[in-house]
Amino acid sequence: MIRGRIRRKTLTGTPEGERSRPRWFSRVYCWEGCDTRVPRSIVDPCWPMARGVPQIPAPARGQDAWPGRAPMKASLFAQMGYAQRHWFPATWPVPPSYHDPAVTMQSYEEGLEECMLAEEMGFDWISCSEHHYSGNRLTPNPAVMAAAVSQRCKKVRIALLGQLLQHHNPVRAAEEIGMLDNLTGGRVIMAFLRGIPSEDLPYGMNPAEGRARLFEGMDLVIKALTEPQPFSWEGRYYQFRTVSVCPRPVQQPLPPVLVATRSDDAVRYAASHRLGLAVSYDPLDQMARVTDKYYQWCQEAGWQPTPDQVVYRASILLAETDRQAEHRLEALKASGLGERGMDLRASVTRAVSAARDGKAFGPRRGDGTAGGAQGVGPAAQSRRGLLTFVGGPDTVVRQLKAFHDRCGVGVVDLGFQQPGTDHREVMQEIKLFGKEVLPRIKEF
Repeated sequence: MIRGRIRRKTLTGTPEGERSRPRWFSRVYCWEGCDTRVPRSIVDPCWPMARGVPQIPAPARGQDAWPGRAPMKASLFAQMGYAQRHWFPATWPVPPSYHDPAVTMQSYEEGLEECMLAEEMGFDWISCSEHHYSGNRLTPNPAVMAAAVSQRCKKVRIALLGQLLQHHNPVRAAEEIGMLDNLTGGRVIMAFLRGIPSEDLPYGMNPAEGRARLFEGMDLVIKALTEPQPFSWEGRYYQFRTVSVCPRPVQQPLPPVLVATRSDDAVRYAASHRLGLAVSYDPLDQMARVTDKYYQWCQEAGWQPTPDQVVYRASILLAETDRQAEHRLEALKASGLGERGMDLRASVTRAVSAARDGKAFGPRRGDGTAGGAQGVGPAAQSRRGLLTFVGGPDTVVRQLKAFHDRCGVGVVDLGFQQPGTDHREVMQEIKLFGKEVLPRIKEF
């Protein structure tokens, strides 16, 4: 039983100069002046394990809680891959000496051309991600990348999918979102995610604190973008005497917000805060388990998400026919491209995952598997790796429809830049998708 009386207040803010006082209860943590109440099991990741508290129970299948069927929208994942990444060594991180500034500039230009073509072909969104120490993805700052895209593409919505908020100053993130929403005329979608474990290393963050930092940071960003008066913030990880964010976003009360996750506590956070959900690369059955929980918990919270609030990011290999697509897939697997530089990164990911969970992580066994935490994600087990959609237009439409019908996916965020695929081939795939696939998924 929760001991203590919770003071519920609306988001009116704390007068400037007066610090919000954290109020601790046996299992509830809240700030005066803030309507957000974060379970202590989220604020202190070790708390439930230390006390034997069971994990958040999964609800029954939530298919009955789905929103009404609606056309599927398409988003281009602006990966901004390095044009000559196939020359990278099999190490992680890739040494900066392997990056040629001339090739980097070419890579950005090619990526922006792909964004412009996607807008021309009728894509609804363009998304930008955040990666560090990555030779392949040249987007350490998604806000800067989104600003560049916004000056080339004047109609599509631009999604920050997503920002690794736990590594940054949430007030600075709120200011960047406000700027972007004004620069784009109100086209920004913001999404925050925990990220893969290896992303914790560049900024030296304690992996065990990541999720709690993310939740507190999201609470602060949302309040900073909606609060009309200066306020103070006194949290576990962030303390600010005065917060007063300008410019205010064009979209009022704030731009759409997604939580990119598959973990139960973060899915429940999204549902209880009436935020959208984004999931990356999970196969259909894994994705369905996540969305079933999300819809059920949304229903319990008294609201129903719109189709635009369920987003699925995946990789695609599209060709004129299924045979051509399978031939390209086999050639890719035979070449070994895409595996270079990933063995060590996968080991780092497993090691940090083990550290998050308080488990030991040992060296690789003789069978090539790693001790400690297992695997880097469900999609890694599939025959096609992270390639979810492979085939000709008819096959890809059927694959997309399965995610739409089974999981309620309203926006599919597609990465076309596969290893061994050059800019010309990516442009051809985007055109083919726009002509043969996009009109049909809009009729779902």
